[in-house]
Parts: sequence; C-alpha cells; structure tokens
Amino acid sequence: MDVSISGMPRNADFDLFVIQQPNKPFGVSWYQTDVNADRHGVGHATVRGVFDAETFSVSPGGSTTFGPTHQYHLGLWFNDPRLPYNLGCEPNGPGTQPIVTPFNGEQNAGIQALNTAQFPVGAGPLSHVHR
Repeated sequence: MDVSISGMPRNADFDLFVIQQPNKPFGVSWYQTDVNADRHGVGHATVRGVFDAETFSVSPGGSTTFGPTHQYHLGLWFNDPRLPYNLGCEPNGPGTQPIVTPFNGEQNAGIQALNTAQFPVGAGPLSHVHR
C-alpha cells in the first residue's frame, strides 16, 4: 500500500493505522507505519501486507474477545500531541493540556490528522481492493 500526504505541517511525524471506523470510536485499529512530512509538508510511505476486502481481525479468546471484524479505513495521527495543540488544532486556552490518544508505539500520540471518512463506515477504501 502506498500512502502519500501533503499540506501537512512541515517536518511533522505521523502514525498510520488501518481502522474499523474513520471517526470515534475507531473500533479495531492496527498500526502500519510512520509517515514523516518533509520541510514542504509532504510525506510518503509504502507498507507491505495484505490490504483488501478480506482484511479482518478476530479474537476468539484471551483478555479481549471479539468476532471477525473488518478494518477498511485508514487513519493518520500526529505522533506528538504537542504539535496539533501548539498549532491551535484543539482547545488550548489557560489550564488546558494537549489531547493524548493511544495511536503510536508509546500510546501517547496526538489527535487524528486525516482519515478516509469520505467512504461509508462499512465500506472504506480497503473494501474495494480485490486480489
């Protein structure tokens, strides 16, 4: 899968996930790679894997249990929660703190920057890919 971003803050780092739903609650989410924007706010990543209409997760036991669940959407999160806060992408008045989400390897990412919400919830772009 090739992913390109543009119009992003320059020299910013992002984390790409395959997700069940493009917006909150995101559902089952699967980390893919980092995507780094250069000094022009442009970035690219190539991820090797199976990304198609048959992509799903299942947890028949263990500490978390759920049935087969497709993940057809993509979401991109700011790696550093301070960056969107400092850019004014979220409330940042006196006494506020950056919003922290679990969408990076350290589970302290920022807010979601991009997603595939232009597709219906159960029919994201990966549902249209066939091998």
